[in-house]
Formats: sequence, C-alpha cells, structure tokens
Amino acid sequence: MKTIRELRRERGWTQFELALAVGVQPQTIYLWESGRRLPQVPQVRRLGQVFGLCSDEIDLEPLLNRRSARPHHARAERRAGEPAPGRDEVGRVVTRGSEASAPSRQEM
Repeated sequence: MKTIRELRRERGWTQFELALAVGVQPQTIYLWESGRRLPQVPQVRRLGQVFGLCSDEIDLEPLLNRRSARPHHARAERRAGEPAPGRDEVGRVVTRGSEASAPSRQEM
C-alpha cells in the first residue's frame, strides 16, 4: 500500500496535475498529502481509478496516525483564577482602550 504522495510522485505528476485528474482544487491535494484533511469516499474511489488501483490499496493510515500523535489545543492554557482573554476579573467584556478613553457616567 502506498500513500497519495508516493503514488503521485511515482508517476511524476505535480499536485496540480493530480487535482485536474481527480476533479478537485490543487490545495485539496496538498491538504490530503500533509494530513490536514482526508479525501471523502467518492474522491478515494476517483483516486483509485486515476492510479489504476482498488481504492482500498491507497494508504490513508499514516495520515490518521499523524493526526492522533499531535493533539490540537484550540485554547491557550490558563492558570487557576486567571480571567479569560478579553474579560476582566468579574467576567465583563473588556475592549482595548475602553477604560482610558471612554468617560465614565459620573463625569458626564
């Protein structure tokens, strides 16, 4: 079993050429090869046709293993009691410069 990148390189194709053959955008090929996305079932079938293989012979496992090896952390770590970014200690939204530039109601 070989990966999409290996199959493409064996034929001497660019990502653009493979994208034309499969009917997807060139950046889609990049995303598949880098492991950021997986092809959908119809796309895997089309890859199989393009390469002259059964779609089961295209190795997608390295992409899946790489994804689980690097967990994605969407939020930054905070210490206990530290307010969320953009919030004060009470939990109110704080915007840049709003404390210094906005006159208080008492001043009006």
